[in-house]
Amino acid sequence: MPDNGKNNIVKQLQEVVARDFSKDISTSLIPSKNFEKLEEFREYLIEKVSELLDKNFDLLVNTLYRIDVSEQKLSELFSSSNRENIPEKLADLIIERQFQKIYFRQKYKEGNL
Repeated sequence: MPDNGKNNIVKQLQEVVARDFSKDISTSLIPSKNFEKLEEFREYLIEKVSELLDKNFDLLVNTLYRIDVSEQKLSELFSSSNRENIPEKLADLIIERQFQKIYFRQKYKEGNL
């Protein structure tokens, strides 16, 4: 995939995440920034998820439900004895689910679904 294709996907990912983490029409808990690389965005998302874990767990869980992150994966993650990497794993689950949504929306637009 050319770099501009990768940048476009990362941009779409950032927009979808910002929208899904919206508190209201004008405010997002995870504001969209202009990251060019997925890893940069992932690190930013980890930081924001960690803040929500500490400050507003109920809102985080509600948002994960709206995003449609697998309840089974969340249950496994939160019941695990290894709780050190929860923000990283949550960020990965969010990214994974959002990529799935972007993929299926694109396929639907192309008439391939």
